[in-house]
Amino acid sequence: MRDSINQAQLTLEIENFLKCLKIRSTEWEGYYSRFANLLLDFEDIYDPDDEYTGFLQFFVILRYDLQRIDSDYFALMDELKMIGYREMRKWFLDLYELFKKDYETIEKQKDENKIELQKYCRSILNKCSRILVVRVDLGYLQEYSSRIRVEDIYKDLDILLNRIQNKDGIFKHVIGFTWGIEQGGKSKGFHCHLAIIYDNAYRAGSAAYWGDEIIELWKDITRGYGQGYNCWNRERVAKLRRENKLGIGVIYRRDSTQVTNFIEAMEYLTDHHKRTLHYLRVKPKGRRVFGKGQLRAQYDRR
Repeated sequence: MRDSINQAQLTLEIENFLKCLKIRSTEWEGYYSRFANLLLDFEDIYDPDDEYTGFLQFFVILRYDLQRIDSDYFALMDELKMIGYREMRKWFLDLYELFKKDYETIEKQKDENKIELQKYCRSILNKCSRILVVRVDLGYLQEYSSRIRVEDIYKDLDILLNRIQNKDGIFKHVIGFTWGIEQGGKSKGFHCHLAIIYDNAYRAGSAAYWGDEIIELWKDITRGYGQGYNCWNRERVAKLRRENKLGIGVIYRRDSTQVTNFIEAMEYLTDHHKRTLHYLRVKPKGRRVFGKGQLRAQYDRR
């Protein structure tokens, strides 16, 4: 395997390439060369235990149907030229409606996740009159991006979620949490948006402090490959306060504006407003891209 292949970036590039194939009636300069390189790179990262979304499924089909996918670059180029642009495009367009259903399913799932999360947030506020909301974005240092596979972020997140669910250390007074895994461009790659909700009747400390602590734990879990962004930072918080949209930090149930802002801030984790831009093009089979905790019965801080 070519270690320099960035799985997150490659899947984005394949999707963009196939978008061009869909809209262009004639081949463009460098088409065959680019196609061959993408196919060879995809062959190197392909894992039958992963799910490939939307247009990526076309490359899964091609790796089984092209005779020279295991050959060198020039042999594969020859086969692609023999098939020709018009025939390849027709093949892709014939399957387009099938691929399109994946994107429709993603949007439907986001809407369902949004409703599920709204109910979860309100159930927490029904139990606690005052909560502390911490928001962090967790990912990996750019210099290690070529080493990171989607399986890595799921494995690392599983460790973190286990710590949260077991209320280890800094999570002793956690009453709820929610997370969403996404895929960005070169700078972000695979990353996770995470919200931790503490019962503020017990927890001393600020959203800034506990956010930093979670990021440090993430760096430890990821063996130094990880990095994080604390959503409670001075400039961002000041802007949200001016706009009366701050939904993290201490939230009082009696304050309807704070409650609305809190729920809207949590909805961000469902990717509801971004509309497919950061969805996962590849993920381990059977894994979700969004999740939340279970509110335990003993919490009733009215």
